[in-house]
Amino acid sequence: MTRCRIAATRHRLFAVISRSSPAQKRCIACKHSASFPTPDAPSMPGERAPPLSRKGATADHRTLTALIDSFLHAKNLKSAFSAVGLMFKSGHASDAFLLNLLMKGLCKGHSVSEAVKLFREIEHKRWIPANSVTYNILINGLCKEKRMEEAMELWREMARAGPCCSPNAITYSTIMGGLCKIGRVEEAMSLLDDMKRSGLDADVFVYSSLVSGWCNAGSVDRGMYLFHEMLQKGVHPNLVTYSCLIHGLSKLGRWQEADDMLRSMADRGIHPNVFTYTSLIDGLCKDGKSAEAMRLLDLMVENGEEPSNVTFNVLINHMCKNGLIEDAFGFLEKITEKGNVPDVVTYNTLILGLCNVGKIGEAVKVFGKMLESSSNVKPDLMTFNTLIHGLCKIGHGEQALNLRKMMVRRGHTCNLVTYNILIGGLLKSKNVSKAMMLKSEMADVGLKPDSFTYSIMLNGLCKMRDVEAVESLLGEMKDNGISPTSYGYNSLMALHSKMDRMEQALSLFDEMDDNHKPDIVSFTILIDGACKTGDLEFAKDLFADMLYRGITPDLVTYSVLINRLTESGKLDEAMEVLDGMKAKGLSPDVALYDSLIRQFGAKGETSKIIDLLHEMAANDVALDAKFVSTILDTLPFDGEDKDPLENLPNFSKEISEGTNFSCHELIKKIQRICPEIQGQSS
Repeated sequence: MTRCRIAATRHRLFAVISRSSPAQKRCIACKHSASFPTPDAPSMPGERAPPLSRKGATADHRTLTALIDSFLHAKNLKSAFSAVGLMFKSGHASDAFLLNLLMKGLCKGHSVSEAVKLFREIEHKRWIPANSVTYNILINGLCKEKRMEEAMELWREMARAGPCCSPNAITYSTIMGGLCKIGRVEEAMSLLDDMKRSGLDADVFVYSSLVSGWCNAGSVDRGMYLFHEMLQKGVHPNLVTYSCLIHGLSKLGRWQEADDMLRSMADRGIHPNVFTYTSLIDGLCKDGKSAEAMRLLDLMVENGEEPSNVTFNVLINHMCKNGLIEDAFGFLEKITEKGNVPDVVTYNTLILGLCNVGKIGEAVKVFGKMLESSSNVKPDLMTFNTLIHGLCKIGHGEQALNLRKMMVRRGHTCNLVTYNILIGGLLKSKNVSKAMMLKSEMADVGLKPDSFTYSIMLNGLCKMRDVEAVESLLGEMKDNGISPTSYGYNSLMALHSKMDRMEQALSLFDEMDDNHKPDIVSFTILIDGACKTGDLEFAKDLFADMLYRGITPDLVTYSVLINRLTESGKLDEAMEVLDGMKAKGLSPDVALYDSLIRQFGAKGETSKIIDLLHEMAANDVALDAKFVSTILDTLPFDGEDKDPLENLPNFSKEISEGTNFSCHELIKKIQRICPEIQGQSS
C-alpha cells in the first residue's frame, strides 16, 4: 500500500511539473539554468513568476521547502509530494536542492527504488538537473540495501555526466564501504587506487571502511597495513578505525596488539566507547580468558563508560556456553541490583543456556519470571522457539504444543522454524498423527514445507522404520520438486542399511553423489551396512574412497570398522586400523577397547589384553561397569600363571558417570581373587 501511495504521489508530481508555471531551475554545482514553458502566463527567461496566493496568504519558497523537509523527516511522503506540487503551482523555482531533498527523504523512508524511478523520470524529462550530491544520496541508499551493482552503475554514470557530477571523496567512501560490508574488499581496494589516480585524497572514512572490511574478512594484518599508511599520510584515525582493529585483533587472540591500540587511542585523546570495550570482552571470553574479560569490564566502568545490555549479554552468553549457569544467574542478580534492567536477549540467553545443558525445568522457571517481570520484558518468537525446542528434545511434545498455544494467544505467529521443531519433536515421541496435522496446518497459514522440514520428517519416519510413510513422503517431495538434503539422504540410507537393503542404500548414495556430496555420516552408514552383510572388502574399499575424497574419518567411523573386523576375528586388521586411528590423533574410547579385549580374551591372548590396559591407563581412559565385567570375564584369575595379573596397570580416573563401580574397585576385586598380587591398589 505504501508503494502504491508513493507511486501515485510521484505521478501527481509529474503532472504538476508538466503544467506548472515557468519555474526557473538552476544546478547549484555547475550554475547552468533552464526554464520550463508554461501554458498559464509567459515570462522572460530567468524571471520568477509571482507566487500564487490562497485566501490572502502567499506560499513562500523557504516556508514550502521547510515544510517538505519536515514531512520527509516524519516519513510522510504523501504530504511531502503534495507540498512539492504546491511549490510548482506557486511558480517557485525547482533546483537541485529540492531534488536532493526528495531523494534523501525517499531513501531514508526505505523507498530507494521509488527514489531511483523518480530520479530517472526527472532526468529523462530534464526537469531538474542533478549534481554529485544527488548521485551520492542514491548511491548511499542502494549501498545500505546491498544493491551494489546498481550503485556501481550510478558511480560509472557520474563520471560520464559532466564536471558537476564527478565522483568525489564521499562517493568513493560510500561505494567502498558498501563493497566492504558484503565482503568484496579487493574491489574496494581497487577503487582506492582509482581514487588516487583521480587526484582525490582518501580521508579517514575511506580508510576506516577498508580497515573494517579487512578485519571482518579475518585479514587483520592488511587492516594494520592501511592503518600505518593512514598515519604516514597524516590522516588521523578515529574511534571507528581503532574499534575495528581492536575487535579484529581480539578475535584472533592478539591481546598485546589490541592493548597497544587501546593505549594509542588514549594518546590521541580518543576514548573507547561501549562497542570497543564490548568487542574486547567478547574476544576475551571466546579465548577462554573470562577473568581478563571481567577485569576489562571493571576498567570500562572506572573510565566512565557505562556498559550496555549488549555487554552484559555477551558475558552471560559465554557463561551459559561454558555451562556456568549458576555464575550467569549470579552475575545477572548483581547487575540487576545496580539498576540494570535485563532485556529479552538476556532472558533468551539464559533460557538457551539452560536448554543446552538439559535443564529444561529451570528454563521454564526463567520463562515464568520473564512473564512476571516488573520491567515489562515480553517473550519474543525466539523465546518460544527455544523453549519449544528444549521440550521436544526431552520428548515432551504435548507440553511443547501447549506452549505453542500460549505463543499464538500472545500474538506471535508460528514461523517455519516453529513448525519444524514441533514436527521433529512429535515424530521423536512417535506421535505421527499430530506431526502430520501440523504439516497440513502449515499450508493453512501460508507456509510451505522446505527441504529441511521434509528431512526432519524423513529422519523421524526412518527411525520408526515406517517404510510406507517414507515412500509416500518421497513421492510428495518429488511432486514438489524438492530433493532430500544430505541429512535426509543419510536417514534413508540408514533405514535401508538397518533392513539389510544395501542395494537401495547404494542407489541413494549414487543419487546423493549427483545432488549433494556424501559426508562422513554417509560413508559411516554404508561401511557399517557392508560389514553387517559380511562384505568386509567392500567396507574397506568405502573407507579408502572416503580418504581419497579428503573426508577424515571420525571416532564413530573407526569404531564401526574396528568393531566389525574384530567381530569377524580379523584382529590383526583391526589393530592396523586402530594404529591408523591413533596416528590421526583420535583416542579410542572405552567401548572400542572393550570390543578388542573381549576378542583377545576369546583367543586367550592375555598379553595383548595387558598391553591394551596399559595403553588405556596411559591415555587416562575412564572405565565403565561393562568394561570391568569384561576384564573379570577375560583375565585368567583362577589360573596358576599370575605374572600377567602382576603387570596390571593402575587407572587414575574414576569409572564413567552413571555407574557405581570405581576403577580402584577393579584392582581390589582382583586382589580378593588373587591375594598374592600386592601393590596394585595404591
